[in-house]
Amino acid sequence: MTRWTIGGTACLVLALVLAGCTALRGMREVSPDAVRLAPVADQATVIFLRAARAGTTTSLFELRGSEQRFIGLLVSDARLVYRTAPGRTRFMVIGLSADFLDAELAAGKTYQVAVLLGQGTAEQFFVLRPVRPGAPQTSAVQYCLASCTWVENTEQSEGWARQKASSIERKKARYLPAWESQPNRPTLLATDGT
Repeated sequence: MTRWTIGGTACLVLALVLAGCTALRGMREVSPDAVRLAPVADQATVIFLRAARAGTTTSLFELRGSEQRFIGLLVSDARLVYRTAPGRTRFMVIGLSADFLDAELAAGKTYQVAVLLGQGTAEQFFVLRPVRPGAPQTSAVQYCLASCTWVENTEQSEGWARQKASSIERKKARYLPAWESQPNRPTLLATDGT
């Protein structure tokens, strides 16, 4: 009976660990004490937060010139820190569709971007919106700013991005022209940083 209890306990622990990995889709949870939020002098820091509590997993990318860089995966109630070069860039979120956000980033500043569920169609899709200091925020964004789980990439999440590269490119090609044709697109301004 002792062997069964130890074996049963080991199986239960393994199942819980695997369930946690599945829930974060390959991302690793990071203790709030281990998250480095201090600005870096020659880089811009962007905090992405997934305030939307419905829908599929979202993947985030930076599009700078001809380069496309995988930022990470976000599930509900998750956030991550991303550091990049200052200047003009574009971010992309992929779910069932794709959305984009242009940004002008200043070195030594920290910015926040919310991944929100879009409005206006029957199909669930996600949008990227700047979180501006001092501006009113939805209760979901306020909650996520205070309580969402911090995550970071692992080899598993990086592998996912490599495996899905052709699907990601198809969605980018399909949705980017329509997004670029919109007047008054949301933009993350250099002055949105703190």
